[in-house]
Amino acid sequence: MISKTMCVLFSDSFVAVNNELAAERTLATVPFASRYRLIDFVLSSLVKSGVNNIGILTKEHYGSLVDHLGAGKDWDLDRRNGGLKILTPFAKADSAATRSRSKIDALLSCRAYLEDCNEEYVILSDTNIVMNIDFAEMVRYHISKDADITVAYQKRSDAVYNGLVLDEDRDGRIVDAYYAAGQMSDCQNQGLKVYVFNKELLMSLLERAYTYGWTDFERDFITRNINKLRVCGYEHTGYCAVINTVGDLYKASMEMLTPAIRKEVFESQTPILTRVKNSAPTLYGFESKAKNSLIADGCVIDGTIENCVIFRGVRIEKGAVLKNCVIGQNSVIHSDAKLDCVITDKDVEIQADHVLSGYPTYPYVISKGQVV
Repeated sequence: MISKTMCVLFSDSFVAVNNELAAERTLATVPFASRYRLIDFVLSSLVKSGVNNIGILTKEHYGSLVDHLGAGKDWDLDRRNGGLKILTPFAKADSAATRSRSKIDALLSCRAYLEDCNEEYVILSDTNIVMNIDFAEMVRYHISKDADITVAYQKRSDAVYNGLVLDEDRDGRIVDAYYAAGQMSDCQNQGLKVYVFNKELLMSLLERAYTYGWTDFERDFITRNINKLRVCGYEHTGYCAVINTVGDLYKASMEMLTPAIRKEVFESQTPILTRVKNSAPTLYGFESKAKNSLIADGCVIDGTIENCVIFRGVRIEKGAVLKNCVIGQNSVIHSDAKLDCVITDKDVEIQADHVLSGYPTYPYVISKGQVV
């Protein structure tokens, strides 16, 4: 049945989040794990599951998304039929503001695209999720339960959580769905913002949304219809990190340094695909030291790094010491600089002898192109 399934991805968040690294790019293209972008993980899972008709809804600042994805060749999605499509937002006639203020607005703007597709089922998913999920299994589960909507979730006991919490019965049907914000006292079924819809139902809900002015996807499409439709939950049991804030990104980046987690994410049956760049291997100097770090190609390492994630083209000069850092592409760390719990975007330069330090729960962030 996966051949009868298409997917629409949301490249950006439609809620207010404080993420300096997504200020001039979509959340989908925030760099992660030394050589990937966040969208690579969901996109790779879709390709592995055989979903090859994928539309990506954009909001703003989507130049980096177009540059990263291109025609989808690196994901085998450059096809005449189906393949990868970038769905750009429409502007209001009376202003330069885009209409896509919410997920529902974004879906309404691509109704023509949805109507032209012949698939029976639609996967809707955010792109800021680091995980390997079997979408084919999720669609089979959706069909076996005779569900109208299937919502992916994970049992978690995070200290702080802001999002949808699901309660289900023994048959897997969702009997309650509510929004939680703040402290969590026990394990909850946390929604992952991944859904399977019957396409006809989705189109019907979009018509109602336009008529009644619905604006909140989870509240108006899920919670509002729990007693009217058959809404089921699909549990994801593997590793999962939802990246909204810089703190989320830093925590997940440090988790990638744990061998068991890294093996689950990158050495599973789902290869993580990304844009190929044929750069030279990383060069390590005679006095360099590297411990428990992820280091991309094209770097020159002459200093000391420990528990770090280093992207392509980074240069770390002699005497520089980096601990617990995430260093963006083409950045330069000059001699004798000392960095701890620092995140840099691309093209950042840290001058010699500088000392910069953050905290694991509040890393020091340097935006793109800055000289410190």
